[in-house]
Amino acid sequence: MPMARDRIRFVHCADFHLASPFGGRNLKEYAEMRRKDAWTTFEAAMGLAEEEGADFILICGDLYEHDYASKATIQRISSLLGSLSVPVVILPGNHDPYVANSWYKTWRWPGNVVILHPESPSVMLGGLDTFIHGIGFSAFRQDTPDFSAVPRPDGNLFNIFMLHGTLDMHFGRRPFNPVSSSHLAELGYDYYALGHFHNRKTDFKLRNAANPGSPEPLGFDETGEHGVLLITLERSVSGQKALDIREINLAQKRYVWLTLDMTGMAGPEEAGKKLETLLGGLDPGRDLPRVVLTGRVSAAVDCEHLKKPWLKDFPWLQVIDETRDGHDYEALSREQSLKGAYVREVLRRLKACETNGDEEQAVILGAALDLGVEALETGRIDTRFDGGLFRRLWSGEGG
Repeated sequence: MPMARDRIRFVHCADFHLASPFGGRNLKEYAEMRRKDAWTTFEAAMGLAEEEGADFILICGDLYEHDYASKATIQRISSLLGSLSVPVVILPGNHDPYVANSWYKTWRWPGNVVILHPESPSVMLGGLDTFIHGIGFSAFRQDTPDFSAVPRPDGNLFNIFMLHGTLDMHFGRRPFNPVSSSHLAELGYDYYALGHFHNRKTDFKLRNAANPGSPEPLGFDETGEHGVLLITLERSVSGQKALDIREINLAQKRYVWLTLDMTGMAGPEEAGKKLETLLGGLDPGRDLPRVVLTGRVSAAVDCEHLKKPWLKDFPWLQVIDETRDGHDYEALSREQSLKGAYVREVLRRLKACETNGDEEQAVILGAALDLGVEALETGRIDTRFDGGLFRRLWSGEGG
């Protein structure tokens, strides 16, 4: 039977977490701002479907927070979805699972909304020649799903598999629908629409799988751009299906991590100038920066004083002090002890690097000096710090 349509286009999104408390800072204004941002981004994502002429929308889990969503929350979601001219297919996630008191069970959803759940895991969008099957959550935690009941795809249709879970990742005692690329590939679907992890990923081993991430980031572990995916599946005359994935950035805010090395700074004025350089390239209306102070210092750092001039532009600016007390290595080298001998030897090697111009070895020795003295003084090494060595190597600066 020939396919009636040769192309479909749809919005793939997940993890809005509407009604999230954003309570980490215990600041009412901040929480209210971020909840408003989440709603604005949700509305933008739904509107994108109309703007781009999408045929339908997929929401792959964690649309709302089960523990915090009120009747008003669901009324607002339902009203917006019902106003759309396209079908919306929703898969429950681990934050909005299909449990006994789920709003997915108790609410009367608009006619264009389809909720996939264990009793009804598939839907056929007849006018679009599209078959969709989903595996979501009917509990707050689930182990590896059973694929034995997953329908085989019909080659005359566009076949989409929705999954809220972890792909090619293993968490042992904390399972969230863990699956492998090989298991999914065996199912033979045209596109695997994922949800659960909040950072966008479109380069899975399984090339026709993608995870849009959270459209609005929820915290500092969700840096970078955020939004949704606009997916196009097209079938050629020969019957081959081609996939196109467009990343659409919609987030209202962006979390930004910055590092300020305080080593060798003369005082607060110099630190302030360095902070100005860091913050100068950010967007005050959008960016939420967290500045981590690192390095060795001879005096305590006043974080409140350092950030005060910037609170008008960045009212939610965080400055976190992770500096450590400085060492007088010349004084330590004069000690007649194991620590003194260690410092003398490393300083000798550093001087040789300076003579030879060996900058890479100097970085390694500098880290060894810093961490070695700490180990000899305290009997341990704080793994949050590395003397700059690993930051340099991870960033590629070390060649």
